[in-house]
Amino acid sequence: MILLGLAVFGIDLGRMYMIKSEMQAFADAAALSAAAEMDGSKQGLARARAAVNRLTVGPNAMRWDMGSRPITEIFVGFAKGDTSLDPRSWQTEPESPSDCRFVRVAATAQAPLIFLRVFQPLRPTASIVVASSVAMHTSGATRLVE
Repeated sequence: MILLGLAVFGIDLGRMYMIKSEMQAFADAAALSAAAEMDGSKQGLARARAAVNRLTVGPNAMRWDMGSRPITEIFVGFAKGDTSLDPRSWQTEPESPSDCRFVRVAATAQAPLIFLRVFQPLRPTASIVVASSVAMHTSGATRLVE
């Protein structure tokens, strides 16, 4: 019975780990794509948001749960900083985009539990999987920061 209990626990945790990996791959790709579009203008920020959305549509869209579900819960934020980001400056709609060099993309999904579903009423947020990534755009270079 103990081995069966551990196996059941391992199946759901393994699935959540796989979903986290898929969501992290999306967040990394989306942050890099968005940062590459940033040029210090409002149009650059709009292109950055569009670059994130392009990864979620079309025949080659990034998906989660073994490629069966679309990524829909996405947060995109921008921050100021020259070589290091100012953590207090995160905004979704910055007033002065010329100072924004950092972009954060976070994706969230509710992992579908199979066996651990009986414990879900005790802690409803336990199966939420979140992945985020921060990328930086400098003159001619784009790189992941977090």
